[in-house]
Amino acid sequence: FEKLCSISLSHINVYACLVCGKYFQGETPRGLGCCRGGTWALPGVWCAAWGGTQGTPRDGYVLKPTFTAQQITNLDKQAKLSRAYDGTTYLPGIVGLNNIKANDYANAVLQALSNVPPLRNYFLEEENYKSIQRPPGDIMFLLVQRFGELMRKLWNPRNFKAHVSPHEMLQAVVLCSKKNFQITKQGDGVDFLSWFLNALHSALGGTKKKKKSE
Repeated sequence: FEKLCSISLSHINVYACLVCGKYFQGETPRGLGCCRGGTWALPGVWCAAWGGTQGTPRDGYVLKPTFTAQQITNLDKQAKLSRAYDGTTYLPGIVGLNNIKANDYANAVLQALSNVPPLRNYFLEEENYKSIQRPPGDIMFLLVQRFGELMRKLWNPRNFKAHVSPHEMLQAVVLCSKKNFQITKQGDGVDFLSWFLNALHSALGGTKKKKKSE
C-alpha cells in the first residue's frame, strides 16, 4: 500500500502511528506520534487533529467523525455543500475514493453502497453494531468496522480534502477474502458486491437461512 497520510492523503513526511498502525503527516521525517481513540502530536510534528507545531487545535472530528440520530435523519433533508480544510467544496456522501492501484472496481461498489439510505444510516451510527459478539479469532467483523469508518468519512462534512482514502477498508477486504479481491489487479464488481454483502451479513450475525435474513 502507498504510504499516505490517512487524513490529508499527502505522501510528504509521512510516519506511522506505533499504536494504531495508521499513517500521519509530520513536519520532519523523524517526527512520531500515536493515537488511541484520538490524536496527539510530539514537538515539531504536524498531526491530523492539530493545525500546526504550536499545538493549535484543529478538529479531532476529522479523524473520527460521529453522527447523532438526528443528524442522520436530516442527511437527505438538508443536503448542502461543505468546504474542506484545503478550500475545495464538496457534497458529503458524494466524494471520491483514491485509486491506489487497480481497486476502482471496489471503489465503485463502496461508493454505491454508501448512498443506499438504510445501509448508510445503519453504519453511520457505530452504536448499532459495536456490541455484536463474534467468536474468538474471527476476522470477518473487521469488514464491519472498516466499512463503518469509511462510511462516516465519506459523509463527514468537515473533511480535509474532497476525497477519501479507502486503504484501510481495502486491507480488510484483501485479508477477509483471502486475497480473492486485491488492489493490485482488477476484479469483477458484481462478484465483489455479492461477496461483500454476504460477508457483512454473516459478520453481523446473519445466517444462510432465508427466514433468518434481515
